[in-house]
This record gives sequence, structure tokens and C-alpha cells, in this order.
Amino acid sequence: MNGLTLRDVVVRYGPVAAVDGVSLDVPTGSVVALLGPSGCGKSSLLRAVAGLEPVEGTVAWDGVSVAGVPVHRRGFGLMFQDGQLFAHRSVGGNVAYGLPRGSAVSALLELVGLGGYEDRSVATLSGGERQRVALARALAPAPRLLLLDEPLSALDRALRERLAVDLRAALVATGTTAVFVTHDQDEAFAVADRVAVMAAGKLLQVDAPADLWSRPASREVASFLGYEAFVPLDSPAAGPLREAIGASPSSATLALAEGAFVVGRSGVAKGTVRGVSSRRGRSEVRVEVDGIGVVTALGPVGGRWSAGDVVELGVEPDAMAVLDD
Repeated sequence: MNGLTLRDVVVRYGPVAAVDGVSLDVPTGSVVALLGPSGCGKSSLLRAVAGLEPVEGTVAWDGVSVAGVPVHRRGFGLMFQDGQLFAHRSVGGNVAYGLPRGSAVSALLELVGLGGYEDRSVATLSGGERQRVALARALAPAPRLLLLDEPLSALDRALRERLAVDLRAALVATGTTAVFVTHDQDEAFAVADRVAVMAAGKLLQVDAPADLWSRPASREVASFLGYEAFVPLDSPAAGPLREAIGASPSSATLALAEGAFVVGRSGVAKGTVRGVSSRRGRSEVRVEVDGIGVVTALGPVGGRWSAGDVVELGVEPDAMAVLDD
């Protein structure tokens, strides 16, 4: 297969396997996100691919093992959280570092939204601008694989969301094959063609973002993605929800994400308000539903409820998924 191939990869720190038997394919021109909580092994896996950690198993590019190939000869680029820019060089000097004279620095800066910044000092840049420079520098030598380790995690959420979209656009425009490490589901979904969910050193599921969200392979994956309640599909409480998604009673489990219930739509259930908060202009109503428990329902902007109020709840099918396990 063209691109990156991992087979039964293990990374150990003493007796502990930080990465435990991971197999994954990253075809040429695609972007895969490694998504998981801190300590799940995703950065260790990235470092193993780069050649920075001893590894058991197979790491190959275009079908050829890179075992024994030093880091600087693998043709893999690295981009980290802090950007690691040279403070004594200009923006253009950072991007051009190590490249032949006359390389297309200006075009790369245009690509990352910093056209005309060539002569700026990096000391004058914001955090987001610094990461754009770091991305341009990482793309400059046209690496056959770009490894990105939490490159946006030090930025505020609004900036991270904008840069995630721009990062995706830059990778697609340059046809760069990339592995992107993040603990943020929204980042992973915005940047990657496929998302690989990791926990305790193992891969739990690899899928396109939409498929991962709508068909999580297990309760563990669903919980990490933000599904907050789990109801047996054949239980009485699941009856009105089954009708909403066209499911039949079975031994499967129905997973409910935030917003599976909506306050103010034609009701299929009732809930008792336990608390109300506001986020990004929407009302989030914590409601207790018989047979399900306390979940987060969405309400219209400006809605007013008090603890103890009983409210009618409609459903949002896109915020529910059926788990077979």
C-alpha cells in the first residue's frame, strides 16, 4: 500500500506498553487524526512513527520498513504544540530554513494566511500566527508524511476552531499525507479524513468523522465522543425514542448525546428540570427523564426554566446512536 503502514506496533516504557498492538493505514494524500484522552498513547505512537521511540512491530512507508532509518532520513516532517520557531529569524527566514535559495516562501505564507509577513519578526506575532508560520515551515520541504502533535492545543477555543479549518485546507491544497494528534473531538473532525480513537494504548475504532459519530463501535467510544446516557433499546423508556429513529426493540443499547432531547418541540417525553446554563447563545437544560436519568436537553435562546419545572421534550435523531455491544 502507498503511504504509511503500521502493523502490531508496540511502544514500551519499561514494563508498561504505552502503545499496545496498533495496526493502521494512512494512504498517500489522506489525513488521519489520533484522538483520545491524555495518556492514551497517541503521542507515543506519533513519536514511534517519527523514529523518536524504540518500537516493536512494523512501521513502513510505501511497503518498505523504516526500521533503522534515522529520524532525519525518513522524509517525515514534525510540528509540535509550541511551534519551535527561531526567535532570531524573520517569518520568511523561519519558513525558508534549510531550503534551497529562491524556494516559494511567499506562496507558502499565502497558503497559511500570512501573505506579506516575510520580513516580520516572529516576536511580534500572536500565538495563532506563530502556529501558521510553524505550519508553513513544516510544509516547506514537502515531507512525504507530516506528523502533528497537538499543534493547536495551546490556543484559545475560538482560535483553535478557525485554525483547524485552515489547517485542513492547507493539507488538502498541498496533498500532504498527515497524522494529527489531538484530544479534541471537534479538531479531529474538522481536520481529518478518518479519525482513530485510542484508549489505553489500543485503537478502538477508525472511521470517517460522520460514520464515527453516527455509528460508534462501543460504549467506550461513544462515551469519549460525548454520548452521555445509555438506554436498553427494548426498555419502556426507549419506546418513544425508537419510534423517532425507526428502530425495533432489541438487545442493543441506545446512546444519547447532548441535545438528543429538545425542550419546546412536540413532546415524546417529559423531564424535570434540574439546572439551566447557557453556552454559545443556546440554553442547555439539565433534565431528569424517567428510565433514562439526567441528560442535557437543548432549549430555545432566552428560554426561562426553574429547577423542578416539568417540561415537554422532543427528540433530535442525529444525536442518538444504536450500539450493538
